[in-house]
Order: sequence, then structure tokens, then C-alpha cells
Amino acid sequence: MKKLESFVLNILFLLHCFLVMMLIFENSVTIPYWLQPLGRMHPLVLHFPIVCIFFLVILSFFKKRIDLNTFKKIKRFLVLFTAFTTTLATIMGLFLSMEGDTTKLMILHKWIGVGISFLIYLLIFVKKDNVFNAILYISFVGVIFAGHYGAGLTHGINFITEPLAKNKIVEINEHTPIFKGFVKPILDAKCVSCHNSEKQKGDLDMSTFNRMILGGKNGELFIAYNTTQSALLKRVHLPIEHKKHMPPQGKKQLTKTEIKLLTAWIDQGANNTVSLIQLPKQDTLGLIISKLLQTKKEKVEPEYAFNFAKEKDIIALQNPFRTVIQKSPFSPALDVVIHGRQTYEPEFLTDLAIVKKQIVSLNLSYLPIDKSSINFVSSLTNLENLVLNFTNLTSEGLQPIKACKKLKTLSISGTKIDVTISTTLNQLPNLKKVYLWNTSISENDIKTLKTQFPNIYIETGFKGSDEKLKLASPILVSKNTVISKDDFIELGHKIPGVEIRYTVDGSKPNKLSLLYEKPIKIDLNRNKPIKTIAYKNNWLPSKIQNYSFVDKGFTPVKFDVVYQGYSSAFIGDAETILIDNNKGKITFNIQASPFWVTFNKKHHLNAIADFGENAPDIRKLVLSYGMHNRQKKEPLESFELWAGYDKDNLKLIKQVKKTYRKIDKNKEGKYRKIEVKISKNKYRYYKIIAVPFEKEALYVDQIYFY
Repeated sequence: MKKLESFVLNILFLLHCFLVMMLIFENSVTIPYWLQPLGRMHPLVLHFPIVCIFFLVILSFFKKRIDLNTFKKIKRFLVLFTAFTTTLATIMGLFLSMEGDTTKLMILHKWIGVGISFLIYLLIFVKKDNVFNAILYISFVGVIFAGHYGAGLTHGINFITEPLAKNKIVEINEHTPIFKGFVKPILDAKCVSCHNSEKQKGDLDMSTFNRMILGGKNGELFIAYNTTQSALLKRVHLPIEHKKHMPPQGKKQLTKTEIKLLTAWIDQGANNTVSLIQLPKQDTLGLIISKLLQTKKEKVEPEYAFNFAKEKDIIALQNPFRTVIQKSPFSPALDVVIHGRQTYEPEFLTDLAIVKKQIVSLNLSYLPIDKSSINFVSSLTNLENLVLNFTNLTSEGLQPIKACKKLKTLSISGTKIDVTISTTLNQLPNLKKVYLWNTSISENDIKTLKTQFPNIYIETGFKGSDEKLKLASPILVSKNTVISKDDFIELGHKIPGVEIRYTVDGSKPNKLSLLYEKPIKIDLNRNKPIKTIAYKNNWLPSKIQNYSFVDKGFTPVKFDVVYQGYSSAFIGDAETILIDNNKGKITFNIQASPFWVTFNKKHHLNAIADFGENAPDIRKLVLSYGMHNRQKKEPLESFELWAGYDKDNLKLIKQVKKTYRKIDKNKEGKYRKIEVKISKNKYRYYKIIAVPFEKEALYVDQIYFY
């Protein structure tokens, strides 16, 4: 027995010497192919030391209940066997670690394992029970952590808690970002276990979108709008036995539906914020998501009893000053917004009669509403949300809306109402919220209203304090920044009694600048912004606010776009957006903005403007496009303008070719444009073709004809 023990001790000494040498020279050592199977047996062998360490801990609690000589023999055998199997498992694990990428999780698992190996080896030479037990318990704790990190390497760091997370009920609907609701769960289930913040195979972390777009050591994971060059899809489509196929053979594979979804998502632009409701109706990704949502939807009572409005009616009602939006593909309810104080006509409201049963939300802010308009509003029997902010309505003028029995929210801030509004509120049984800040209702009357209607939330806004606060900047009441030379500019402020000063020559406004008293007209030829500032006693002046305006020029009689792009079709299609006189703002979520249309190489801008038989004398065309915050290179590859009197026989007026180069946004700006001068000919038709580079998206907000 002593000879066997001596032999085991010598083997253990040699194994630990070998282990030390491997740790010192691991960066210079390559494991030969014939030794790699030994490393892959690490998960099999490591169960022996885990069980033995557990038994040693249990044995330590039964020392007094077992014969001393028997206890010592069992203990000695277990220690030697545990030390041998622990060292063997550690060396095998080291072999295995040299095959793949080094990650933080791998490093933690490796060094804890090495530490346990030396601690268990040390137990062979420890005689004192208290020291022996201390080292043993530390080793046992180490086994727990090493096991946790080991499970993270093979199954993902959240493997244990994953069932709990899956059990959480998360509502997914047409407003949920597609990446969050559909793409991310696929990646979490099939990819993140090997590509996370702790374990980054190929230096790739797919735990979040921002980390995923950084790519790995082999470059970008995917290229927006380019499925053929996206590494993610290339790996997925490799034969399953191929060493670069993902997920690896033996792991749970992607289904056909999941591959189609990922392909459509990348082809649509790999956007992490876009939702189903923001996609064009016939978009491939939208159709896939709609089908998935339908299968997830349980059979419940419909939210609304009325039928869907006809699609042709909704399309017919769309114009630059009125948007009619279906709340979702699964809901017949409509949201309506009418804007443009100077251009407002009562017909903008009364034309909605063909869909009045479906209207549940109506926004008429800043409009010159009259009695006939309110009478029409009272006929909207399914109306739930009504916004009448800064209209000229009085409490008496609002009385007809008491017929809207389903009304839940009423916003009448900045109107001429008084405390007699209570008569109307009293006849709206489902009303939950009322917004009436900036009205003439006194604080005492507000208290009376809150007492009279305890179940209604009444928002009265900020009333001021003794401390001086900074005013907000003046607002552009007329909204549109694309105007004609005869349009007036109307400024305003949400706080009454504010003095607005402005300049039109580009200089900074101050107390001595022009006082805004009535709508103003500006000289568009000077191309200078209006700069405004607000003053009020006991308040700090506002920040200076600039408003730049663009001449809207001529509007075509008919405007056709071949590819609708990736615009927010639920707000307005490309034909409307590109000539709606609404200048787009550069935002992080520009792809989903209702003021931009996104085109790619495959679906480029191809549009024809028809100015009718009495075409104006157009001398210049301007294509306005923008640079996304993440774009670093010129997106537009080529531009062509064709013109003529026959739609099928147009001639090339201008062709522009651009180079694929980096853009200095600080010098060249995020707003870009192509200007084309046209000789004196009253052409009826103009064809615009703009093609972006292969890997770029082209964001177009307006096309102007001058």
C-alpha cells in the first residue's frame, strides 16, 4: 500500500510540474491534433474531483462517528484520488482551452481550476485538522464558482436563470421594435451562449445591439441592406458539418422561419428601433412579423366593435396637412392629426365623415376651429382622445362634445375656457384626464373642479415660483419651414404674456430687436434664418432659437415613386413625404421618421413628377438628402434628371457621378443636396433617379422645383 501511495505521490509531483510548465509557456505551445481528444475529455473527467471534494466535505462532519483508523484510511484514499483526478482534469482543461479563443470567462474558469488543483495537492501534506478543513472548504467554494463559469462557457452565463427569464410575460405587439421582440430572442437562444460579454468567441459579443454592430476579429457581423455579404447569413448557410457553420454542429440550429426573419431584417436595414407599424404594408419583413404576431395572438374579444375603414378611403384622405393613421394592422381604430393654421379649411375636418366611426383620436391643435367644426367633432361617437390646445374655443363653444360619450382624454390647454367647462365635463362619463394649463381658470376654481371630479386627473401645468427660471424658446406656430413667398410666419409661446423679439438679418436678437406683434413675412431670397428670443418679467430670457425657411417652389399635379423605400408608410407614403413641404430633421432614428424616405442600391429613388398641361417655367431642381449619425461616407453614387413633354420619351438633362469618400460632417454638414439648373422650357414631366452606393442608405426628405 505504501509503494502504491509513493507511486501516486511521484505521479502527482510530475503532473504538477508539467502543469506549471504548461502555464508558463502556454502562449508558445500548440497542442498536436492527436492530443486534442484528451483535452475534449475534460468535461467527462472533471465530475470525479467534484464528487470526491463533496464527499471529503461530508466526511469532515462525521469524524467523531467513525472509528479513527477507518476514518484516516478513507480520508487518505479520498485525498489521493481527489488530487490525482483534479490535476488530470485541470491539465485536460488546459489542453482544451488552447484550441479556442481566450475569453474573460475562460480565464476565470482556468485559474480557479488551477488554484483548486494546487489546494487539493496541498491537502496531502497538511496534518492539522483545522488547516485541512479550511483549505478543503475553500476548494469546495472554488468548485462552485468554477462550475458556474464552466457552465457559462458551454451553455451561456445565464443558463441556470434562463427558464425564470423565459417565464416572464413580455407583451409584444406591432409597436415593439422588431429587433427587441423578434430578432434578439433568436440570437439569445442560438448565438449569445458563445458570443457574450464574458465569452467572446472570435472577439464577437452579441449580448446587445451596440456590441453586436462592432463585429469581431473577422469583421462586421452583418451589412445593412446587403444579405449576400453579411457574415451572419454566410455562416448560417454553410453545410452543418463545416467548421465555420453557425451555430456549431451539436448546438440547436436556426429554423427556416428564423433564417427568413434574419435575412429580411438585414435586407430592410438591420434597424434596432423600427417596429412593424413603421414598415410599408408589403414589406417582406413586415409580412413575416405580421404572421408571427397573428400566431401569438390569443382569441380574445375585439378591442373595437366597428369594422375596418376601406384602405382606399384612408389613402384618399392623406395630404400634406392631414394624416390619417391606422393604430395597428390588427386594429380598425384611426388616429387623425390636422395641422397648418394658415392653410386650414373646414373641409379638412368634414371630409373625414367617410371614416368617422373609426376615428378614436383627433388632434386639432392651433387651428382656427369654428362652431361647425365642433359640431362635426361631436358626431365622432367612438372618439377617445381629443386635442384642442391653443384653439380659440370657449367653454360654451365646447358644449357639443358632450355627445362623445366614449371620450377618455381631453386636452384644451391655451384655450379661452373658464370654470363653466364643468357643465361639459359632467356629461362625459368615461373621461379620465383633462389638460387645461394656460387658461384663465383661477387656482381656486381648479381646486373646485378637482373636488367636483375626483375621478378625473386634471393637469394645470407649471404656475411659477419665487425663483427665476429660464423661459423656453419661442415656438413656430405655423409649423412648416418650407413656405412660399406669400406665406406668413407665426411665432408663439406656451406661457402667456411673453415678449418675443426677433431678427431677420442673421444677427443675435436682444431686448432692442424687433418686437413680434403679428405674423410676419420674410424675404426668402435673402436666405437668412429668423432668430428669436423670449423675455418676461421675473423670468430669465430664453435661449436663442433659429428658424430657417426654404422656398417650396412649384408642386407637381401628380408625383409617382417606383420604390416606396423604407418610409413610415403608416404616416404617409413616399409620394407624399417627398413633396409635403416638411423639412426633415436629422435624428438617430431617421429610418423610421415620417419626414424621410430611405432608399438603398436595390430599391433606389425613381420618381416622375407631372406638372400637367399648363406646366410652370421650372428653372431649377433641388434634391435634399441627409446623412445618418452613423454614416461616414458619401451615400449618393449617381443622380440623373430626365425631362420632356412625353412621359415615355424623356431626355437626359443632367447626370452626376459621385466618389465613395469620407465626409467631414463638421465642414460639409449632415444636410446634403443636388442642384440642377434647367434651361427655359416648360417641360411637363421630370424623372428623378438617385442611386446610393452598395453599402449605404440614402435618406431623402424633399424634392423642390423652382
